[in-house]
Amino acid sequence: MANEFPSLKKNQKRRNYILAIFAMTVCFNGIAQAQNTMATSKSDSLYKADQLQTQTTAQKHADTRPISQRIGFDINTSFWINPSSTFFEFSPVVVYNFPRIISIGTGPAYIYNRDRIHQINLSGWGGKVFSRAQLTKWFYAYTEYQGINNQFISSINSSNNEVAKSKEYVDSWFLSLGVNIRVSKRHGINMQALYDLLYNKETSPYYGAWTYRIGFGF
Repeated sequence: MANEFPSLKKNQKRRNYILAIFAMTVCFNGIAQAQNTMATSKSDSLYKADQLQTQTTAQKHADTRPISQRIGFDINTSFWINPSSTFFEFSPVVVYNFPRIISIGTGPAYIYNRDRIHQINLSGWGGKVFSRAQLTKWFYAYTEYQGINNQFISSINSSNNEVAKSKEYVDSWFLSLGVNIRVSKRHGINMQALYDLLYNKETSPYYGAWTYRIGFGF
C-alpha cells in the first residue's frame, strides 16, 4: 500500500498539469478570437466610415442644380446703318453655366451687309465659341472666337461700275466687357462692346475693329 501512494500522487499531478495546459489553451484561444473579432469590427467600422466619407465627398462635388439653371439660350444681335452701308448680325447660342461665375457657349452666326453705294448685298455664315465670366451682378468679361465664310467686294470695274464679289474665311477674336440686366430669374438683356484683335478692313464683315451687340437670354 505504501508503494501505491507515490504512484497515485504522480498520476494526480499529471492530470493537474494536463488540465492546466488545457485550460490555458482554451483561455489563449478565447483571447485570440476576441482580438480577431475586435480587429474585424474595427476594420469594418473604418471601411464604413471611409465609404460614408467617399459618398459625402461625391455628393458635395456632384452638380445637383436643375437643368434649367445649367443650360440657357441667348440670341445676340447687332444693327448698324450709315450713308455707305447697312449691317445686321444674328446669332442664337446655347450656353452652359458652371456653378460659380464661368459659362461657355457655342452657336451659328449670320451676318448681312448692304453696300449702299454700289447697291450690293453681301452675307456671311459661320459659327462661334465663347467664354464668359460674371465679375459682378451687373458686369461680365467675355472672349470669343468666330469664323465666318464671308463675302466681300474684291474688285470694281471703273468703266461699267461692275462689282465682283469673292468669299474668304475670316477669323475674329473678340475681347469684351458687358452689362447684364436681369429682367426675371431666367431672362435677361446683355449689352457689350467688343474689340476684334484680328480685324482686317479688306475682308472683315464688320464695319470696324470695334462693334457692339445686344443679347437676350432665356
